[in-house]
Amino acid sequence: MAKEIVLFVLYSIVHLFAIATITREDVFYLPSKIIPILILIVALFRYFPSLEKRGKLIAIGLVFSLFGDSFLALPQQGYFVFGLGSFLIAQLIYSYAFTLDSKIKPILAIPFLLFGCSFFLILVPKLGSLLVPVGVYISAICLMGWRAAARNSNSKAFYLGLIGALVFILSDSIIAYSMFLKPEMDRFTASMGIMVTYYIAQLLIYSATKVEEIDIQTVKNT
Repeated sequence: MAKEIVLFVLYSIVHLFAIATITREDVFYLPSKIIPILILIVALFRYFPSLEKRGKLIAIGLVFSLFGDSFLALPQQGYFVFGLGSFLIAQLIYSYAFTLDSKIKPILAIPFLLFGCSFFLILVPKLGSLLVPVGVYISAICLMGWRAAARNSNSKAFYLGLIGALVFILSDSIIAYSMFLKPEMDRFTASMGIMVTYYIAQLLIYSATKVEEIDIQTVKNT
């Protein structure tokens, strides 16, 4: 297993331990949350100084994810929309990255459209002033899922990226469920579910990018 993946897993476990033992007010909480994503960003640029366009886009998406993590980890109220906005940009960047050199394949959008519309309609009565931001964000995650399903790539990178996108959708769905549909849900359980799926999603998307970059470098060197 690659060194950065080992470090990513170890520091992800550190943050999960932090969720179980400290609060957001603790000075250690924020760095413990963002270090795993920072490891993936550094690894991409370290291993591939000349990233291809898709690789650069994924790296930028990881940076905006890091911003989103930071906003959502702040103990002060009022940063949820900023976190949502950061992750919205990350999702759109991922969608664009998955779309590069890929066909539109509109039929593959149907399951994501059905899921997005159904989930949004269930959430509507609970959203209040967040109706529009949440609606836009659900559209973005479904777009990312569709583009991941429609991308052209070798089989390993394709499945890593697609599963990563689907797990990302699951993570965001847990956030919405615990915030709007079941606010009485145990916060520890919700946070663990959100972060475990989120870290898995980001690692899979990173791994798909790494596989593609290695393949491209191999072709260039032959």
